[in-house]
Amino acid sequence: MSMEEAMAQLERGPISRLFRFWKHHTRQKIPMGKKRQHLPAYDAVIGRNTEVIGDIRFVGTLHVDGKVMGDVIGRSPEGCALTLGQLGIIEGNVDVAHVVLDGTVKGDVRATYRAELDSEARIEGKLCYRVLNARGAEINGELVRIDEFQTPQLSYQNKGEKQAGDKGSPADNKAGPNIKIT
Repeated sequence: MSMEEAMAQLERGPISRLFRFWKHHTRQKIPMGKKRQHLPAYDAVIGRNTEVIGDIRFVGTLHVDGKVMGDVIGRSPEGCALTLGQLGIIEGNVDVAHVVLDGTVKGDVRATYRAELDSEARIEGKLCYRVLNARGAEINGELVRIDEFQTPQLSYQNKGEKQAGDKGSPADNKAGPNIKIT
């Protein structure tokens, strides 16, 4: 059986009929004059049973329900968004334009545009923001409002990392340079 025949058979099969039924009966009813509201689509998702060790650099949107041990950096400052679910944990710095937190961040957070903190959000470190919306969140650290022309750097450092003045080879400092808030 060729690939075309297999696809044609699948389109006529029970799965296709079930999909068409589901699509027809779950279609969003829209009153006249109203626009369809789109659900948020994520470019990448880190599930709740997933653990990532290392830095994440992304463009677009990222949703985290798992654990990230490293920095999370949005590479396009004007358009990146990070959502952290209730079960999500990030141990490292976060540097993204738009941040929606409902989990735990053990490190500094820099939201170059907007930070939204839901009731289960916990931050252990500095929060730099331009616009802040906090609904019952817990912040154990500093709150720093970013002016339009001010771009503070993040200073969080893992306990296992060497300090900037420590001697050692460059290979020992795998996490990169220690950056302090200015």
